[in-house]
Amino acid sequence: MAANAAQSSLEMIDLLTSNIVNSDAAGYNAKRFSFRDYLHGGTLEDSGYSWKQGRQIVRAGEPTKMMLRGKGLFTVYNPQNSELLYTRLGDFHFDRNGYLASQEGFLVMGTPVESNVQPNGNSQYNKVGPKHEPFAFIDPFGDPAKRSYPQSGPGQQIGRAQPINLAVDPTTGLYLGKYEKLRIDKSGIIWGKYGDSEVSLYKLSLNNFQNLNGLQNFRDVYWKQTSESGPALPSNAMVFNEALEHSNVWSKIEVDYMVEAQRMYAAAINSHKVADRLVQQAIELVG
Repeated sequence: MAANAAQSSLEMIDLLTSNIVNSDAAGYNAKRFSFRDYLHGGTLEDSGYSWKQGRQIVRAGEPTKMMLRGKGLFTVYNPQNSELLYTRLGDFHFDRNGYLASQEGFLVMGTPVESNVQPNGNSQYNKVGPKHEPFAFIDPFGDPAKRSYPQSGPGQQIGRAQPINLAVDPTTGLYLGKYEKLRIDKSGIIWGKYGDSEVSLYKLSLNNFQNLNGLQNFRDVYWKQTSESGPALPSNAMVFNEALEHSNVWSKIEVDYMVEAQRMYAAAINSHKVADRLVQQAIELVG
């Protein structure tokens, strides 16, 4: 039992070390744990990850940096294997091909919208916007939540989700050769400044899951859908740009747990040493 307790304490220390090391990493989800019957062997149970909201990190002047407030994840496309991934980390930029991408090269997904022009605050319909490229990706679960259906009317999503591309025209220096600046509103719609007007271009693909801890960790802050997570569902999380979400690790609490884990480990080792001495004494008496 002492050996089990020592092993569980070491596992706890490793887990807490990971949380503390990543406490300043944007988008990081703290790992959770629980002890079951510790006094009878110290079994450490994996309780998944914490999905609590992290605090805001301001990134002024960087409109492609985004954070979500509320339950939801950004959807990104992995060009290496044509799979979709999900993340809370909105540390995005435009790559050399004009795609909105993560630092790892994953492409941010969005749905083209029927263009909605807002001149001086007044909305009217106008057919200018991004080119709607046909796009396909692997959906191994046949998830109906990822199917997009044509809708009519300005500002409505049309077609299906695809990597967001707003390439800058090298001649004019304008996005798609038309737009001077971009803006992302709280609903996740990307707007392009068009003269004195703003034109709706894409809506970010934001999703949530019934069982977030059923997601499979792909790499660091990126997750894959599984049968345990259930299908991706539309999310109403609010988008704040020029900001990132801080990790949801509470450093002070993690350090307190670390001290306790080290005490548990020391106690388990001492208990093991005492048991060894008793066994040795018993052998000597028998001999």
